[in-house]
This record gives sequence, C-alpha cells and structure tokens, in this order.
Amino acid sequence: MKKLKRYIKKRWQLWLALVLVGGMLYYFRYDVVDWFRDRFGFELPVDPRPAGVSDLQWCEENYSEEMADIAREFDLPYEYLMALAVLECSGEKPAGNRFEKHIFNQLKKVRDGKQRKLENIRQDDLKQLDDEGLKNLATSWGPFQLMGYKVIPMGVNVSDIRSEEKAAYLGAQWIKCEYGHFLQKKKWKDAFHYHNTGKRFPLSGRSKTHDPYYVSDGIKYMKYFEQHKPNQ
Repeated sequence: MKKLKRYIKKRWQLWLALVLVGGMLYYFRYDVVDWFRDRFGFELPVDPRPAGVSDLQWCEENYSEEMADIAREFDLPYEYLMALAVLECSGEKPAGNRFEKHIFNQLKKVRDGKQRKLENIRQDDLKQLDDEGLKNLATSWGPFQLMGYKVIPMGVNVSDIRSEEKAAYLGAQWIKCEYGHFLQKKKWKDAFHYHNTGKRFPLSGRSKTHDPYYVSDGIKYMKYFEQHKPNQ
C-alpha cells in the first residue's frame, strides 16, 4: 500500500497532464476530427449522442417506436424491454457486440466431443462450424445482447440477430419463450436476473449478476419508461 501511495505521489503530474489533455481533446473533439480527416484522409469515429443526453433519453431516441411495436406484438412490457436495452447496450444503435471467450471455449469443447452439452446445445448443433462460426455463437448481439448460441433452438441464424433490423424483434421473441412467465407475473427481479445469469433471483437476496446493481437499476429504469411511454 505504501509503495502504491509513493507511486501515485511521484506520478501525479503525469496523471494530471493526461486528464487535462484528454479533457481538451474531448472539448475540441470536432476540431480534432477535422484535423485527422484533412491530414490523413479518414474520419475519426464521433459519438452521435448529443452532449448531456442520458442513456435513458438516448434509448428513447433510438428504440422507443420499435420497442413499442414489439411489446404489443409479443405482449411484453414496453418499460421492461427499454430498461433492458439501457442495461445491455446503453441505448446505443447499432448496439455493438461482446465476445465471451469462456463461452467460446465451452462451445469448442462441445463441438469437439470433450463436453456433453452447453445448456441445450449439443455436438450435432455445432459439428459443421469452424472456430470463426463458434466465435459468432459466443458473441452477444443486439439491444438485448443475446448470445449467438441462444438462437439455435429458435431455428434462426446468428446473421439474423446480427442484423440491426431483426435483432430487437428476435431478442424479444427469445425473451417471451424463455422467461416471459416472469414478466406476466410481474416478477421483475427474476426477469432481469434470468436475462443476465440464466437463473431467477436468489432467495438469499444477493444478486449474482456481473454488475451487483443490474437488477435494481433495471427496476429503476422501468419506472422512468413507464412514465414516458409513446403516445401518452
């Protein structure tokens, strides 16, 4: 601990300089983007979100109408779908993706006959896939960050949930089939916890989600979207 304190004390000027430079770059980011474009002939990525817009507001901007239509079709709570999109992708569109190496390793073992199954996925489901195909199955996609291998029992391809046009729809379809009974009974804690971990909320009261506030934040976001439903 003492060594860490000494290190921080010696390096405080460096950290301060980095913070100042980072702040200047952020403040003048559009000038920097223009300079890179003029100097090197390519565009730097720019966050399309206006300054001061929260994840909740950004999710409304990107998904409100789409989620309202999906909620009606599948008889799912609009506010739950929106809150889940904030938790999983911060309301961004395109939502991005996350590769899970430990899932890839398990899928590889199943394909190679070294592991009997992963959930309901067996060797026959994977034997035609190379490692690149397994990587797609071990990656989460769309606003609900649905893991690729989850779609196999649905009879759809990973390319479908990678599509911006289909990802939310297919994700909601999976939610309806997989744990829609929790939503029908308004068991919000169980629903959020199941989406993140595959298990209902523990009786111990201690969440097993990657973020300990995942469930409580989700319920809080639901209250916001309940008050901001379309056409209200």
